[in-house]
Amino acid sequence: MDPRGLRARLTGAGCTSCGATIPVERIVVLADRGDFAFVELDCQGCGSRTMGLVLATPADADPVLDTAGHPELDPNTVARLASRPPVGEDDLFAMHRLLDDWTGDLRSLLGEDCPGDGGAAR
Repeated sequence: MDPRGLRARLTGAGCTSCGATIPVERIVVLADRGDFAFVELDCQGCGSRTMGLVLATPADADPVLDTAGHPELDPNTVARLASRPPVGEDDLFAMHRLLDDWTGDLRSLLGEDCPGDGGAAR
């Protein structure tokens, strides 16, 4: 792949969190291995950063970005979280303090009624 032209060829890539189009200047080619490249997408709209894998294609075809068309959140979750602020530095430090002395496993941390576990923690 041509790393100089790869960013321009990714024009129109969408944010995996909110779906907004990522401007070319907010796409960083982290590593290029010829047949594939690792890129970072930095969304100005919601503040999320996504690392993606781009697969090589013929020069006249659009590159294949592994995150394209695969949003992380379903529409119901997006609607539920829309009014909440993004995770911030204070949240990160609070979680760090919580986990600093934690000696249990993930299920005991989340409790028996953790959402989405399908009853597996019981």
